[in-house]
Amino acid sequence: MPKTCAIVPAAGRGLRMGTAKPKQFLELAGRPILIHTLETLSMADFLTGILVVVQEDFLTATEDLLREYCSIDPDKFRYLSTGQFQDACQAFSDKGLTHESSTDRANGGICRFVTSIIGGTERQDSVFNALQALPSECEWVLIHDGVRPFASIELIKNTWKTAQKTGAAIAALPATDTIKRVRGQVVLETLPREEIWFVQTPQVFRKDIVMTAYLEARRQECLGTDDAVLVERLGLPVAVVRGERSNIKVTTPEDLSWGSWILSQTRRPSDPTVEKRHLSVPPVADSGIKRCA
Repeated sequence: MPKTCAIVPAAGRGLRMGTAKPKQFLELAGRPILIHTLETLSMADFLTGILVVVQEDFLTATEDLLREYCSIDPDKFRYLSTGQFQDACQAFSDKGLTHESSTDRANGGICRFVTSIIGGTERQDSVFNALQALPSECEWVLIHDGVRPFASIELIKNTWKTAQKTGAAIAALPATDTIKRVRGQVVLETLPREEIWFVQTPQVFRKDIVMTAYLEARRQECLGTDDAVLVERLGLPVAVVRGERSNIKVTTPEDLSWGSWILSQTRRPSDPTVEKRHLSVPPVADSGIKRCA
């Protein structure tokens, strides 16, 4: 099985949420949103490791949170420093092991190596930092938003399997509403709805493809709104896997209400032993970076 690592961008400030701490640390059913996301990824038997990318001023709090969660559920996660993470992935490759064949599997869970690293000003900077930190043995990269905790394991696996055939694949939903292009509150045109898809994560890429795409974007000093657009700019195909309506990105207070309802329908009650975190947010400056066309 090809070695796959996940990158979980969780360095956002959550300004649209309007809360005192970043949205990835807000709680749903007693657990931070980020932990719910990691729980889902822990069920993906093709993953070797998970890199969580956070802002520098939240690195210590994130490390503490991940260590605590890993100690509560050691059959799913093992928190390691970045150096230990690299060594552990190397050891798995040297021994020809997968998580399915290793002794880390217990009680129906699959142990994942987890580490946290410092992100950048923009999401794209954070993902690039994580790409550089991936072990050399990693052949495939799965990128999934830290505040998208409701993706099913079926969606994650289907996106990964599709990428194995095409080199790149994303989850997305076809538009159901009429979509219009507007400028200055005046309609310019109505877009063909059958060609419009709302993009989600996970997004999965062959490592060399996504690294090349990111390096080229940095060379041109442009910023994409997702990872796939950078691959598209190389002229390479990106396959689409039908996403899920429940796979929302928790961005606004209304999303928290929807998230609580989704959890009540799909998840077990959270572990009450997870301590509640109180994090502060410094002001954020506008980067002024131009967007990729």
